[in-house]
Amino acid sequence: MKKYILYFVIGYAIFTWYQDYNTFDDSTGSSHDKLIMYSLTTCGFCKQKAQELRSENIPFTEYFIDKDSSRNRELTEKLNKAGFKPKSYGTPIFDAYGTMLPNNPDISKIRDEKAKT
Repeated sequence: MKKYILYFVIGYAIFTWYQDYNTFDDSTGSSHDKLIMYSLTTCGFCKQKAQELRSENIPFTEYFIDKDSSRNRELTEKLNKAGFKPKSYGTPIFDAYGTMLPNNPDISKIRDEKAKT
């Protein structure tokens, strides 16, 4: 009987952790009409995504978080506010009209967020 109670407690703990880990609100809490791209100066994916945005005629503002520590702190605050757990995220990271999109999102996700505005 004790073994089943132990299995139940462990299972419930894992379920609770999983729900907490996978539930987040990707909104920064303040929608706006800008697309902000947080990049690294050495990031090839960032350069590629910037070119892709230009070719799609999607206006954006780019901040280099390795050169501007205040923008790095701003990004961290936005990710935390949106519910993303503190860890390393791949660049570029976007604040797409008030929704955080880390890890070099596909251009279709950015277009979807643009369409919502």
